[in-house]
Amino acid sequence: MGNRDGGNRLQQPQRLADFINYRIYHLNRVALGGAGLHLRATAGVSRREWRMIAFLGEQPGTRLTELAGSAGLDKVLASRAVHALVERGLVRRETRAQDRRAAAFSLTEAGEAVYRLAFVQAQAFNTRLAGCLSASEAETLSRCLEKLQAQAALMLEEAQALPQPPADAPAQDPLQVWRPAR
Repeated sequence: MGNRDGGNRLQQPQRLADFINYRIYHLNRVALGGAGLHLRATAGVSRREWRMIAFLGEQPGTRLTELAGSAGLDKVLASRAVHALVERGLVRRETRAQDRRAAAFSLTEAGEAVYRLAFVQAQAFNTRLAGCLSASEAETLSRCLEKLQAQAALMLEEAQALPQPPADAPAQDPLQVWRPAR
């Protein structure tokens, strides 16, 4: 993926590899793969576990719903992941006096140690990944990512307002769209 036509390539894609989503997805997939291998080798945690531990390290006493949202996981996957961390002794479950059904989660002392170690490893990986950019390029990329995030959020909101077929409706056959009605 060379630098053919720079911005025009992103704004007027001519092939799949030109689309912003495609490029970011592949960057993300490769970077997350490398980061995951580093985290597992150095801190003994998976990427999913790291996301949970990092959020709990920054926001102790978080409820499962908030944790799932921050980690980008559905509640079932988040529940499995946090309970595995509880079993490993890295996270503790606390019930709140005002609502005993709503459990909150925090890192244990062992979890705090893993958090500190994994954070240093993730930070070093990020620094090395961004190291191929000049300071000016990194600043520009950061601003561009913020703008893209805001635009994507706006477009998601617009798309959520579109009428959707019923969940049990069969997928439309794309060939039928082009065939004349009989």
